[in-house]
Amino acid sequence: MSNEAKSVVDRLYVAWKARDLQSVLPLFSDDMVFALHVPANVLAVGGETKGKTAVAAALQTFLDTYDFLAYEPGLVTGDDTRANAEVHFRYRQRATGEVIDSQLLHSWLVEAGKVTRLDEWHDLPGVRAFFGRVAFRLASSAVRR
Repeated sequence: MSNEAKSVVDRLYVAWKARDLQSVLPLFSDDMVFALHVPANVLAVGGETKGKTAVAAALQTFLDTYDFLAYEPGLVTGDDTRANAEVHFRYRQRATGEVIDSQLLHSWLVEAGKVTRLDEWHDLPGVRAFFGRVAFRLASSAVRR
Protein backbone atom coordinates (compact mmCIF):
# COMPACT_ATOMS: atom_id res chain seq x y z
CA MET A 1 0.00 0.00 0.00
CA SER A 2 1.28 3.48 -0.76
CA ASN A 3 2.40 5.47 2.23
CA GLU A 4 -0.23 8.10 1.46
CA ALA A 5 -3.17 5.70 1.53
CA LYS A 6 -1.96 3.97 4.69
CA SER A 7 -1.37 7.34 6.31
CA VAL A 8 -4.92 8.48 5.53
CA VAL A 9 -6.50 5.30 6.92
CA ASP A 10 -4.26 5.30 10.02
CA ARG A 11 -5.14 8.94 10.75
CA LEU A 12 -8.84 8.17 10.32
CA TYR A 13 -8.68 5.33 12.82
CA VAL A 14 -6.84 7.44 15.39
CA ALA A 15 -9.34 10.30 15.03
CA TRP A 16 -12.41 8.04 15.10
CA LYS A 17 -11.17 6.20 18.20
CA ALA A 18 -10.80 9.62 19.86
CA ARG A 19 -14.33 10.54 18.70
CA ASP A 20 -12.81 13.49 16.83
CA LEU A 21 -15.11 13.96 13.86
CA GLN A 22 -13.53 17.32 13.03
CA SER A 23 -10.24 15.54 12.30
CA VAL A 24 -11.98 12.83 10.28
CA LEU A 25 -13.92 15.09 7.89
CA PRO A 26 -10.96 16.70 6.07
CA LEU A 27 -9.87 13.18 5.06
CA PHE A 28 -13.12 12.58 3.14
CA SER A 29 -13.71 13.67 -0.46
CA ASP A 30 -16.76 15.89 -0.97
CA ASP A 31 -18.50 13.11 -2.90
CA MET A 32 -17.49 10.20 -0.67
CA VAL A 33 -19.79 7.22 -0.24
CA PHE A 34 -20.25 5.33 3.02
CA ALA A 35 -21.77 1.93 2.31
CA LEU A 36 -22.96 0.31 5.53
CA HIS A 37 -23.79 -3.28 4.63
CA VAL A 38 -26.57 -3.66 7.20
CA PRO A 39 -30.21 -3.72 6.03
CA ALA A 40 -32.06 -0.47 6.73
CA ASN A 41 -34.75 -2.45 8.61
CA VAL A 42 -32.02 -3.40 11.11
CA LEU A 43 -30.21 -0.06 11.24
CA ALA A 44 -31.79 3.08 9.77
CA VAL A 45 -28.50 4.35 8.31
CA GLY A 46 -27.89 1.01 6.58
CA GLY A 47 -27.23 1.21 2.86
CA GLU A 48 -25.34 3.97 1.08
CA THR A 49 -24.90 7.49 2.37
CA LYS A 50 -23.52 9.83 -0.30
CA GLY A 51 -21.64 13.08 0.10
CA LYS A 52 -19.40 14.34 2.88
CA THR A 53 -22.19 16.40 4.50
CA ALA A 54 -24.59 13.46 4.72
CA VAL A 55 -21.85 11.10 5.95
CA ALA A 56 -20.81 13.66 8.58
CA ALA A 57 -24.41 13.93 9.83
CA ALA A 58 -24.73 10.13 10.06
CA LEU A 59 -21.43 9.83 11.92
CA GLN A 60 -22.38 12.65 14.31
CA THR A 61 -25.66 10.88 15.11
CA PHE A 62 -23.66 7.74 15.85
CA LEU A 63 -21.29 9.66 18.15
CA ASP A 64 -24.28 11.18 19.96
CA THR A 65 -25.86 7.75 20.45
CA TYR A 66 -22.94 5.55 21.59
CA ASP A 67 -20.06 5.55 24.06
CA PHE A 68 -16.88 3.89 22.83
CA LEU A 69 -15.68 1.26 25.28
CA ALA A 70 -13.15 -0.16 22.80
CA TYR A 71 -12.15 0.55 19.21
CA GLU A 72 -9.15 -1.42 17.98
CA PRO A 73 -8.33 -1.56 14.27
CA GLY A 74 -6.22 -4.51 13.21
CA LEU A 75 -3.52 -4.58 10.59
CA VAL A 76 -4.29 -2.37 7.60
CA THR A 77 -3.55 -4.12 4.29
CA GLY A 78 -4.06 -3.13 0.67
CA ASP A 79 -2.45 -1.59 -2.40
CA ASP A 80 -1.98 1.90 -3.84
CA THR A 81 -5.58 3.07 -3.45
CA ARG A 82 -7.39 0.35 -1.48
CA ALA A 83 -7.03 -0.54 2.18
CA ASN A 84 -8.73 -3.20 4.28
CA ALA A 85 -8.88 -3.78 8.01
CA GLU A 86 -10.79 -5.71 10.63
CA VAL A 87 -11.83 -3.69 13.67
CA HIS A 88 -12.83 -4.94 17.11
CA PHE A 89 -15.28 -2.58 18.78
CA ARG A 90 -17.31 -2.38 21.92
CA TYR A 91 -19.97 0.34 22.08
CA ARG A 92 -22.59 1.18 24.70
CA GLN A 93 -25.85 2.71 23.58
CA ARG A 94 -26.47 5.69 25.84
CA ALA A 95 -30.27 5.46 25.90
CA THR A 96 -30.42 1.85 27.13
CA GLY A 97 -26.97 0.96 28.43
CA GLU A 98 -26.93 -2.06 26.08
CA VAL A 99 -23.45 -3.04 24.89
CA ILE A 100 -22.40 -4.55 21.59
CA ASP A 101 -18.99 -6.25 21.46
CA SER A 102 -18.16 -7.36 17.94
CA GLN A 103 -15.97 -7.01 14.88
CA LEU A 104 -16.45 -5.28 11.57
CA LEU A 105 -14.65 -5.23 8.26
CA HIS A 106 -13.65 -2.07 6.41
CA SER A 107 -12.72 -1.65 2.78
CA TRP A 108 -11.41 1.85 1.99
CA LEU A 109 -10.90 3.53 -1.37
CA VAL A 110 -8.45 6.44 -1.18
CA GLU A 111 -7.72 8.77 -4.08
CA ALA A 112 -5.50 11.86 -3.97
CA GLY A 113 -5.23 11.65 -0.19
CA LYS A 114 -9.00 11.54 0.42
CA VAL A 115 -11.39 8.70 1.15
CA THR A 116 -13.82 8.35 -1.72
CA ARG A 117 -15.59 5.22 -0.45
CA LEU A 118 -15.85 3.21 2.74
CA ASP A 119 -17.60 -0.16 2.78
CA GLU A 120 -18.37 -1.53 6.24
CA TRP A 121 -19.61 -5.06 7.02
CA HIS A 122 -20.83 -6.29 10.41
CA ASP A 123 -21.70 -9.63 11.97
CA LEU A 124 -25.35 -9.35 11.00
CA PRO A 125 -26.74 -11.92 13.51
CA GLY A 126 -24.90 -10.10 16.31
CA VAL A 127 -26.20 -6.71 15.18
CA ARG A 128 -29.77 -8.05 14.96
CA ALA A 129 -29.47 -9.52 18.48
CA PHE A 130 -28.13 -6.21 19.83
CA PHE A 131 -30.98 -4.18 18.33
CA GLY A 132 -33.45 -6.78 19.59
CA ARG A 133 -32.14 -6.18 23.12
CA VAL A 134 -32.32 -2.42 22.56
CA ALA A 135 -35.95 -2.65 21.39
CA PHE A 136 -36.86 -4.81 24.39
CA ARG A 137 -35.16 -2.40 26.81
CA LEU A 138 -36.92 0.61 25.26
CA ALA A 139 -40.31 -1.16 25.31
CA SER A 140 -39.74 -2.14 28.96
CA SER A 141 -39.05 1.46 29.88
CA ALA A 142 -42.18 2.66 28.07
CA VAL A 143 -44.39 0.09 29.82
CA ARG A 144 -43.12 1.14 33.27
CA ARG A 145 -44.06 4.79 32.72
